[in-house]
Amino acid sequence: MTTSPPDNVLISLDSLLALRFQAGKHIQKTRKKTTAVTAGSYASPIRGRGMDFSEVRLYQPGDDIRSIDWRVTARTGKAHTKLFTEERERPVFFVIDTGPSMQFGTKVAFKSVVAAKLAGILAWSAMSHGDRVGGILFSGKEHEEIKPNGSKRGILTFFKKLVEWNRANLKSRNLSESSDFYDVAIRLKRVARPGSVVYVISDFNNIDHKSELYFSLIAKHCELIMINVYDAMEKFTPPTGSYMVTNGQQFEKLSIGDKAFSDAFQNEFSKKESHLMNFCLKNRIRFLSVCTTDDLQQLLRLKLAQS
Repeated sequence: MTTSPPDNVLISLDSLLALRFQAGKHIQKTRKKTTAVTAGSYASPIRGRGMDFSEVRLYQPGDDIRSIDWRVTARTGKAHTKLFTEERERPVFFVIDTGPSMQFGTKVAFKSVVAAKLAGILAWSAMSHGDRVGGILFSGKEHEEIKPNGSKRGILTFFKKLVEWNRANLKSRNLSESSDFYDVAIRLKRVARPGSVVYVISDFNNIDHKSELYFSLIAKHCELIMINVYDAMEKFTPPTGSYMVTNGQQFEKLSIGDKAFSDAFQNEFSKKESHLMNFCLKNRIRFLSVCTTDDLQQLLRLKLAQS
């Protein structure tokens, strides 16, 4: 009889459903019950058309002149300002890499499991605020879109697909195939309407300049958050020697080369992480690096909480 891989190797549907009781509303407030004019000289966290028109009132000192309703002002002879409320049921997209490089881990869990748990916590939190959850799952050149849905059935569909994609890629073991971001970025730009929240969760091992260009365009109209998931060994390689590794069912010997190899490996990781950070900073994209050993709930509260 074939046994299923442990939950730290392949995420289970039960684990994703259990995250509902861990997802606090304060982790990611994608919808606020506020009414305000455009936020003056301050950069708004809401991109694009994530605001719905509410009403018009008399102009008050401090109101942004860009929000003045000139038609009403001309008709009444008194300055009036447009008020907006944050759009309800904002679409929240989770773009999750389930490719071969994510099916790896030396401590606590595989990167794919950590990515799924991050998506699970944030998805439950988004649903608790009335937002609609959907996403794009991808591996290699293949991807699948799950349309945003605000119901429990919708989030269940998303979780089932996530488990299926991880299971399929764990079985494939085609380590030579890297995830292609280009087609995913094009698809995302087409389906993520302005004002959406978009989480891209991956180890970003194969992101290229063309894909980054599309992500920078998406960031102009959506709230884009890139979450880099890495294993501790990728950042700090262990001493040279041979180590036993397993996928939960089979064991193999992994040989770590000399110190020069280890230094080159670490430098490559640092270079990739620095590039991602600079790209996100330049394009006003929120960036977060997550190790497989991190406390996910605490990290999300500290890094993604909004006032």
